[in-house]
Amino acid sequence: MPWRLFLTYLQIGTFTIGGGYVMLALIQREVVDKHKWLDEKEFLNMIALAQAAPGLIAVNSAIFIAWRVSRNEAHRHQRLYSALCVMCAVLGAVLPSIVIILLIAMYFTQFKSLPVLESIFKGIRPAVVALIAATVIRLARKI
Repeated sequence: MPWRLFLTYLQIGTFTIGGGYVMLALIQREVVDKHKWLDEKEFLNMIALAQAAPGLIAVNSAIFIAWRVSRNEAHRHQRLYSALCVMCAVLGAVLPSIVIILLIAMYFTQFKSLPVLESIFKGIRPAVVALIAATVIRLARKI
């Protein structure tokens, strides 16, 4: 289970551009639809808790989901196992961002004035807004 949580959140962190709220649609697809770790009502409650707690919504959701999933499994050392699951999910959620930020920091000064790069960033902005809007609409319908 820790490995599946790590890979799931690594995928979520890798293929989501635009922050935590954009991740919600992918988290829902993975956690509710694909793996069935939570149902719709639990997912909405998790979002409310993740938003209420301080910190990143992706990290907060990783903690909640990993803890919840690990508690459903019978394991001899339950607390240690749950902590391992939480650490794997959180690491999977933040590792892609850390790597991307480090790469950008290393090479950004060399490429920041390229017209192609400026165009790419201008093109990403509307896509991020659309992803956030789609997530808000989807969640509003369910509420």
